[in-house]
Amino acid sequence: MPDRRYEVRVTGRLSDVAQATLTAGGVAEVTAETIISGLVHPDQGLHQFLAAVQSLGFHIVSVQLVAPTLPSR
Repeated sequence: MPDRRYEVRVTGRLSDVAQATLTAGGVAEVTAETIISGLVHPDQGLHQFLAAVQSLGFHIVSVQLVAPTLPSR
């Protein structure tokens, strides 16, 4: 099964250390929240990633599966 892209929205801002720890793919700051996005392996990858986010002290607001982008022809 291929990896899936997720967006995890947390309250607050990620420090440089937190961003380096969560090498998921992308980080975008929006009003009082941060969106972390990246590819996650389908088996235990999402659970491990969410545990890593929580271990850094962040409150998870939402988790969303992002539709895969189709390769251009």
